[in-house]
Amino acid sequence: MNTITLELPESQLVEWVQRLSPDARHSVLKALIPRLDEFEALADYGAQRARDICARRGLDWDNMSDTERQQWIDGLLHEA
Repeated sequence: MNTITLELPESQLVEWVQRLSPDARHSVLKALIPRLDEFEALADYGAQRARDICARRGLDWDNMSDTERQQWIDGLLHEA
């Protein structure tokens, strides 16, 4: 079996990956990041914990802007 090597600029490869469907991009990530499933599970857990803590404080995580979320987390980290 002959092997073909394709050479292309990295920017073109990135552009091609960005054109893929979300499922195909996820498959690329899984190939590049061996423990992606564990990372995603941890990220999901963290997001759920943030929602729970916000809800106890009368806040709605899902309706907060990214800036509001960052400020809230910063405040949370610096609480006594």
